[in-house]
Amino acid sequence: GNDNIAEICTNAIEGDKKTLATVLGKIGELKASNGDVEGARREFLDAIELLGPNQQNNGSSSSSFLDGGVADAQNCESRAGLHLYLGQLSCGEEALGSLRVGVTELEQAMNILEKLIETKETANTMIVEDGKDAMSLADLKRYLIETRKQLCSAYCSIAELYLTDLCDEPDAESCCEKALQSALKLDEIATESSEEINNNNAMDVDGENQKIFPPQPDALQTMANLRLSQSRGQEALVYIMKAYSRMKVGCEAMSSLVGLGKDEETRAGGKAEAQANELVEVDAASSLPGYEFRCQTVKILLECASLMEDFETKNQCAESGIQVLGSLMAENDEVIEVWYLLGCAFMACLPPNKDSAKYYWENAMSMLSKVKGELESTLDDDEDGYKENELEAVESQIIEVRKKLGIHDDDGGDDDDGMDDC
Repeated sequence: GNDNIAEICTNAIEGDKKTLATVLGKIGELKASNGDVEGARREFLDAIELLGPNQQNNGSSSSSFLDGGVADAQNCESRAGLHLYLGQLSCGEEALGSLRVGVTELEQAMNILEKLIETKETANTMIVEDGKDAMSLADLKRYLIETRKQLCSAYCSIAELYLTDLCDEPDAESCCEKALQSALKLDEIATESSEEINNNNAMDVDGENQKIFPPQPDALQTMANLRLSQSRGQEALVYIMKAYSRMKVGCEAMSSLVGLGKDEETRAGGKAEAQANELVEVDAASSLPGYEFRCQTVKILLECASLMEDFETKNQCAESGIQVLGSLMAENDEVIEVWYLLGCAFMACLPPNKDSAKYYWENAMSMLSKVKGELESTLDDDEDGYKENELEAVESQIIEVRKKLGIHDDDGGDDDDGMDDC
């Protein structure tokens, strides 16, 4: 009847809105990557408006309730992504406002999914499934884990904001701590849920055995950063080593590709076990955190090494840093900072590995000198002064590396024994 036609038309319009919102979001991302921040912001805001407000569930226990609930959770997640992206494009209080809206949307999505899972589990114990549900119980649980991971990351973004832009706010430390405690709680739940599903998959010989990776170590690393800012080095060490433990297999696998990996232990069990281990390493390497994140991991590890007094802990931090840097080198060996940090990591060992440190610092020096020459040759075309500022930064970095190498401007020579620790 007319009611059915109206419902079909409404659903079609809503579907078009969601599609258009997705397109606007992609355009916003493209504009942001091209430096058009204001244009990107407009696209994101238009996309948010198209998605509209949350639609509350009506309490029905039918399969349509479940399907509608999933759609509501997906809408919340879509809006959250747009608000979180807006937060990345903003600063200070404006960024905080966008991040908090994103968190609220993700919390709503999480609550919807938890309710759906509870309802579906209850239904499974009382009635026979009719096969019409849009998403299985297992898929809902996977979806919930991914949503918790996103929410964990959003809380970490809020904490990072209090460590940077809003660090002078009177309640910055307590707000940062609160956000990180929420993130760590979500991290723990998501990790336990992932392990439970993976263990069940391992026992299910007929299943697809789709592996779920634990959350990225954002919460652990950000907490380590906070503890360092509070001069609580021992606590920072615990958190950063937990963060590293999630990257260890992947980092060591990639590090071995550039000659920095640890010597392989003798593997019992023959070829089959070796092949299984290789598959684990490939999975671990593919799920590593991003490049900048791992750079920050190294800096925290080296700072912890500088604060520790005992031989074993210092070397543990330095060696872990070398493995992370090896993974970065395998991914891109043209980043000067990675060469510099490798020199610092080898000097942080006890006893310091001066030969290796010198090798990496000298390569960093060579790369910086090349960049300096290229900038100097284009200064005449520098109308806005950007290249001059970049040249000054490069010259400062060259001075820093020269100091590490023990090179003195007055004699131009070098002295291995005069090499600076990091």
